[in-house]
Amino acid sequence: MRDYFIPKEEFRVVFVVGKGGVGKTTSSASIASYLSTKGYKTLIVSLDPAHNLGDVFMIKLNDKPKEISKNLYALELDMEKLIRNYLKNLEESMKYMYRYLTVINLENYFEVLSYSPGIEEYATLEAVREILQKGDEWDIIVFDTPPTGLTLRVLALPKIAKIWTEKLIDIRKKILEKRFMIEKIHGERKFVIENKEYKLPSKEDEDAVLKELENYKKEIEFVLKTLTDEKKTTVVGVMNPEMLALYETERARDALQKFNIPLKLIVVNKVITIDLDLPQLKVKLDTQKQVLGEISEKFKGLDIIHIGMHEREPRGFDILKEFGVNIVERGD
Repeated sequence: MRDYFIPKEEFRVVFVVGKGGVGKTTSSASIASYLSTKGYKTLIVSLDPAHNLGDVFMIKLNDKPKEISKNLYALELDMEKLIRNYLKNLEESMKYMYRYLTVINLENYFEVLSYSPGIEEYATLEAVREILQKGDEWDIIVFDTPPTGLTLRVLALPKIAKIWTEKLIDIRKKILEKRFMIEKIHGERKFVIENKEYKLPSKEDEDAVLKELENYKKEIEFVLKTLTDEKKTTVVGVMNPEMLALYETERARDALQKFNIPLKLIVVNKVITIDLDLPQLKVKLDTQKQVLGEISEKFKGLDIIHIGMHEREPRGFDILKEFGVNIVERGD
């Protein structure tokens, strides 16, 4: 078995990434199915808003882990629910931290935020974080991801969010420092809300905003550490033997390298093997031959496997686990 699928010190995380329509869900389900037969308690999570994980397993799924077979559980995240919960938690946190700004109608601001660019990525990251924090419940967690662009933005967020959070922490500390200096001259600043008196915080150990930022930084650092740990995380790239898929997989590889997230395996799916001389297929086969040669050249140092076209769609646990042998075990 490929060692980067085997849990080491703790649980193993597998992200299956690639262009839309290349077979990510089938590959994810196959990996999870086969690993579960080896005795690993495995959870497969669909992060793709256009879910078809349930279709592949031929079973209805929701956002709670559902047992598919022994050691195998699956769920499909509800993106709209994720965004609602993310904004609700954010709103409650903001109201607690900024009680003295109750004159502002926060509900209207958060309603607008639900349509803002990037909210889907942050909500997805929050869901991934919550799953990873409960990772000890599983031996292996497989993530079936959205198309490459969204996935890379989500995987890049922890590092970006950490940089921004550190900047905000620094700014907040400077604000508190200024407040403390003003307080020494003019005395404590107090305000009354609903007949209850509050003091405007001026020290780090009493400031709810700073505490929230520092807690968030710890959460982000946990996700970042997990994603960049080769003993914990494996990324599998799935592609078809086509030029556009090759270019997109290359860009994904470069982005993952930039953020130190370990890409280990390239699965070339839907490879056509045919002995007959069919002129109608010549262009397709010539392109495939060229792309397969470029894949070997461009992804040197990575494991590469070829998965042939199947006579029928691989659906259902029994077929998927057999399909997974080719991906998880060494050799083609």
